[in-house]
Amino acid sequence: MRVPAFALAIVAVVASAQADETSTTDKLRILYSSRFTFTEDGLPLVTVQIVGGRDRITLAAPGGLTVIPDGVGGSAATVAGATTWTLTAQDAAPAEIREWTVIERLGPDDPTGVADATAAWKARGFDTHAFELGTLFAVDGEIIDTREVVVAIDPVGPGKGAARARAIADKFQVATSVHAELVRRPRGTIVATAGGTTLTNPSVIWLRPTRAGDTITVTDVPTNTGGSQLTTGSEDRRYWGAVYVTLGSDGKLTAVNAVPEDKLLAGLVPAEIFADAPDAALEAQAIAARTELLAKIGHRPLTEPYLLCSTQACQVYAGAGKEHPRTTRAVEKTRGVVMLRDGGGLVDARYSASAGGHPEDNDWIWGGAPDPSLRGRIDTTDPKLAEAFATLDDKNLEAFLAAPPDKFPSGATAWGKKHFRWTVEVDAAELTKRVAAEYPKLGAIRALEPVKRSRGGRIGALRIVGAKGTVVAEGDLHLRRLLGGLKSTLFVVSAKGPADAPTAFVFRGAGFGHGVGMDQVGAIGLAAAGKSHAEILARYYAGSHLHRLY
Repeated sequence: MRVPAFALAIVAVVASAQADETSTTDKLRILYSSRFTFTEDGLPLVTVQIVGGRDRITLAAPGGLTVIPDGVGGSAATVAGATTWTLTAQDAAPAEIREWTVIERLGPDDPTGVADATAAWKARGFDTHAFELGTLFAVDGEIIDTREVVVAIDPVGPGKGAARARAIADKFQVATSVHAELVRRPRGTIVATAGGTTLTNPSVIWLRPTRAGDTITVTDVPTNTGGSQLTTGSEDRRYWGAVYVTLGSDGKLTAVNAVPEDKLLAGLVPAEIFADAPDAALEAQAIAARTELLAKIGHRPLTEPYLLCSTQACQVYAGAGKEHPRTTRAVEKTRGVVMLRDGGGLVDARYSASAGGHPEDNDWIWGGAPDPSLRGRIDTTDPKLAEAFATLDDKNLEAFLAAPPDKFPSGATAWGKKHFRWTVEVDAAELTKRVAAEYPKLGAIRALEPVKRSRGGRIGALRIVGAKGTVVAEGDLHLRRLLGGLKSTLFVVSAKGPADAPTAFVFRGAGFGHGVGMDQVGAIGLAAAGKSHAEILARYYAGSHLHRLY
């Protein structure tokens, strides 16, 4: 048995427990795995990142904190009167990471497909490797399998994978993505100090409230959750359960919350949807969030020591104190309920704030294989509008943007009108400055011309014409950020001023977000019209059904 490194700089009142039989190395490995456990109440215990990239992290609890350097089951220490601990790192080194280009995604039981893909790309002269992602677990006799195998080629250094994947996609006309492989975990010593007391441990230190019922406060947590908005900020946030501080792949400190699923969802759901929305919409959101939470486990980058992030890349989680009685009731009422595909497996339950009346196909936004549960279609209560706008293009998009909001669930209520239709004017000089940061040789922007649109009208490629050159920019999130933080790529654009020297560009658009899966304000509109949570979810996730796991 390895005894955890555990040093006291000054003698203090310390209560110790016997360490368990799991070594520090084994426990650290678990943090990087797809494994999760269940609480005594039968709820999944999930690890969610709070903050990362820090040189110093401060945590506090009103009744004090118990520090457990080696994790739950290891030696524990409490220091009388110490309500605040500051954590730093010594001799820290970042992880070693390789980025691979994914050229094929297969089911977990398709060895022939893996062998064929590997042979084909080896014949082209590439190094190949197969990685298994996802996880497999059983709850009350129900087996949940989120595994997939990705066949990847041509490993490169960190930060180079995206460009390499694009080059391979262009050369061989295949869909690609990037898989980051953790070759070596980050190394260093975590140091926790409170007053005159210092505790150290290799790579990780856990903390939990000493007094039952307390939460842990983490200071200076970013409030910008990764959306298209450009504002940033931070605040102190409270968290249920335990928090561990360890090293992220960058060699900097990261704080992670180990929290039961019900507490996680209670803090997550009100951050994702209006708490004063109708009950059925809140229940639909709780089920979608729970399903997406479980479906993501094992698919997030395995280069980091947690299961999920807390931004829009995973799901927005603001911790304790953000709960609302109505959303908490929706979480409790739907306890353990998830969406399963009719053919088996968890639905990839994506959702966005507003689809603007036409949800989107998953593959258009993120690439990869089309998901039968994430097919975009016109979302209206009017049959004539459904026929006219089944597919959106440059010929009918103006008419679609002018259609009556009350004919669409996402525009029919007060919650949706803010994002259902919008207009933004951007000064030409400001736009030129923004574009120049990405494409410096274009000169003053003269025109913006859609090159291709999805069936739902979203722009996938935009020709940007400058005084000195032209470029075609691609990608939903990339375009939104490039153009100044637009709410979506479902828009038309016109120039103001002379054609050879416009003074501004006017964007008129629909929706907020990527538009894939459940339209959140659309769900509110349907609930207001009397639809149940089951009817709402069936509308936005084809070929699925509800199942209570626990």
